[in-house]
Amino acid sequence: MATGRRLQTLVRSTALAVVIHSAFFAPELYALGGKTPIRIAVLDNNGAEIAGSGADASFSSASVAFHHEYQPGDHIVVRGPRRMAVRFDQNFSECLLYLPDSAQGSFDFTIPYGQAEQQTGSAFSPGSFAGITHRVEARVLTGKERSGYRNLALNPCDAVLPEDAPATAYPHSSTNSYARKLFDFAARNAIDGVEQNGHHGVWPYQSWGPGLVLDPWWKLDFGRPVELNKIGLMNRADYPHDSYWKSAVVEFSDGSQLPIQICSSAKLQEFHFSKRTVCWFRITKLVPEDATKWCSFIEVEVWGRDLP
Repeated sequence: MATGRRLQTLVRSTALAVVIHSAFFAPELYALGGKTPIRIAVLDNNGAEIAGSGADASFSSASVAFHHEYQPGDHIVVRGPRRMAVRFDQNFSECLLYLPDSAQGSFDFTIPYGQAEQQTGSAFSPGSFAGITHRVEARVLTGKERSGYRNLALNPCDAVLPEDAPATAYPHSSTNSYARKLFDFAARNAIDGVEQNGHHGVWPYQSWGPGLVLDPWWKLDFGRPVELNKIGLMNRADYPHDSYWKSAVVEFSDGSQLPIQICSSAKLQEFHFSKRTVCWFRITKLVPEDATKWCSFIEVEVWGRDLP
């Protein structure tokens, strides 16, 4: 049964933070979350705390609501079990994350400020992270989320990292090319769950859009072994501005390959295969229908199950 801890108020010169901390405890959630408590800290560019969930942390969930207008360099650090669901803003999608050993149970999310727009990044909804009222939530995964059949690629919280920088949360996407280094065309846009594909550019039409190169590839890392049996691809269908890739090869970490044929349809195209356990896969050997035009994926789905 839930205990009564609910409200803690933090007052600072730059922000008024109302911290709502859930101390809900149930044996089945404890088994999922382990013995790692969940904590949230909202920090400025210098590491000073704007708001936080406090030291009295729960093993199942934490939440912090606060008043603050985000500035460049603000970031949110969430600490907890290896598998967590995190919502970094009340107007932003929840993300199911896996934290590797190297992350030491911590994920640092930088507020997308100034990425191709004056305020929030252009690949994010204008309402996300805007204004002065914010709420951040984190919780352990349910049993169904941990073992059920789902799109294991989906991660709206995926970040663009410097080349060769290690990921601190998965799933994580990467590529060898995105057009003009604009955030609108970065690899992470293909796993953010937004599937508006009749145009190109800023939200909600962000995509993985490589430059006009001969050998583009797109890769998804899971950070641990998972079981897969289906991939879904959705073209960016801003025709005639766009063309499309008519074929590709999917390379898996187990050494297997899956040649696929792609059509110009704007709908999600699914490719089924026998179950395989892998840590990553890469879409490569992409052949465009018209090499003089842009080819892009709005979304990539990967269906399967997390392993125990």
